[in-house]
Amino acid sequence: MANRKPWTDDEGEVRELTDEFFAEAKKFSELPAEHQRILRGIMEENAAKKKVPVPLPKDIVEKMQSTGEGWELRVEEAVRQWLARQGKRRKVAS
Repeated sequence: MANRKPWTDDEGEVRELTDEFFAEAKKFSELPAEHQRILRGIMEENAAKKKVPVPLPKDIVEKMQSTGEGWELRVEEAVRQWLARQGKRRKVAS
């Protein structure tokens, strides 16, 4: 097992999955309870999101991607901050 090739390369791309991979796979219910909690949290978080195609200028996307892993979350945070500022402006105008 120590000589087994990793399932991802240096860029994080998953290599072709083999019969060996699937033979070693475990059922969700066989995972440790802590891993199940983590995965449930990820699934619930993703279920609470809605994918919306928003065309953005290429330069903005490239700059956000250049900030590294998690750039999508930083875009989400930027939108949330903008929305919060808009809410404050409306209260001041009232």
